[in-house]
Amino acid sequence: MPALPDFSIHLYWYLGRSAGFTAFWLLFASVALGLAVSSRVFDGLLARPWVFEIHKFLSIFVLVVMTFHGLIMLPDPYIKFSLSELLIPFQSHYKNTPMAIGIATLYGSAFVTLSFYMKGMIGQKGWRMLHYATFVLFVGALVHGIWAGSDTKSQYAQDSYLAAGSAVLFLTFFRIFASRSVIRKERARAATPAAQAKAA
Repeated sequence: MPALPDFSIHLYWYLGRSAGFTAFWLLFASVALGLAVSSRVFDGLLARPWVFEIHKFLSIFVLVVMTFHGLIMLPDPYIKFSLSELLIPFQSHYKNTPMAIGIATLYGSAFVTLSFYMKGMIGQKGWRMLHYATFVLFVGALVHGIWAGSDTKSQYAQDSYLAAGSAVLFLTFFRIFASRSVIRKERARAATPAAQAKAA
């Protein structure tokens, strides 16, 4: 019978990788929920303020798990990251560029999360424009996971990245088509009174 792997040897690495996948899927959930809300998928099923609060909570939770994902690697005795390597882009001795992308994604997530509390200052339009950056953050997390992950070649990792990426792509196109449909309906409603007035 083959010996089981000693997980205690690479405990911090396993914790970091599992936290990384958790953060990635939480970010996916946040992006997917945001797209679903803006596409009005849940209208009539769930109250929009309630869904918005879930979206807000997910953004905070993503940031917490991302931070844990990075800092839990600090005590790992094998990779031997320094604090500056985990917090400053392009300082890492391990896969420098994908690590920098991951750090930038962390800071971007912090900025987007902070915007929930600055909505009154930046306005609805500014807040919405800022939240388009979430797409960039998702792509950054995807690239970081594929490029920096030690288990990227594993089937479960590839399936995870493919499923999440495909779902976000589908929801993005659905959001675009849904927006166009709403715009057409609003124009049609606006045109009807004008046509009636002209006929009168």
